[in-house]
Amino acid sequence: MSWKFDEITDEVKKNMSEKRFRHVLGVVQTAATLASRHGVDVTAAKLAALVHDVVKEQDFEEAKSLLIEKGETDYLAYSPKVWHAPLGASVAQEKFGIENVDVLNAIKYHTTGRAKMSQLEKVIFVADYTEPNRQFEGCMAVRAYWDQLDQAVYEILKQKVGKVSGLGLGMHPDTLAAYGYYKEKMDMSV
Repeated sequence: MSWKFDEITDEVKKNMSEKRFRHVLGVVQTAATLASRHGVDVTAAKLAALVHDVVKEQDFEEAKSLLIEKGETDYLAYSPKVWHAPLGASVAQEKFGIENVDVLNAIKYHTTGRAKMSQLEKVIFVADYTEPNRQFEGCMAVRAYWDQLDQAVYEILKQKVGKVSGLGLGMHPDTLAAYGYYKEKMDMSV
């Protein structure tokens, strides 16, 4: 069964706090804006944005069990803050019947990024980081690059790598690969 956008919205809202839902709506709004600016399917962007955090507030042990069940055990070696992304893609496909691979990948990689992201993946990655409810200095600086999607992605990755390195934590390999890829891309464009 395929779900309608408003039905998915109701279900997503039931699975999260009011604050998290406000964030999701901010990502939907920002994704639609970015998609429109960059010639990306706005409907696909809004759908990926709506579902991206569907299991963000899931119980730690339940999320861990589901990662094992889904064969996504490589995520267990990294911060639990990234676990919801592959699980969200699974929920999108299995529960909501979303079959668009680009939408599923945009959900799966919205926290880590990856090298050679599609335009939709970049839109969701940037929208999640810069939606209007977020007010930290780094996200506000990235908003200046909304018209330069690759530059915006690179700026986010630079911030993420710097923060995680500063904390002495392990960085997910997809993030490191994305950082290297977009750094080289930005160096070549200078």
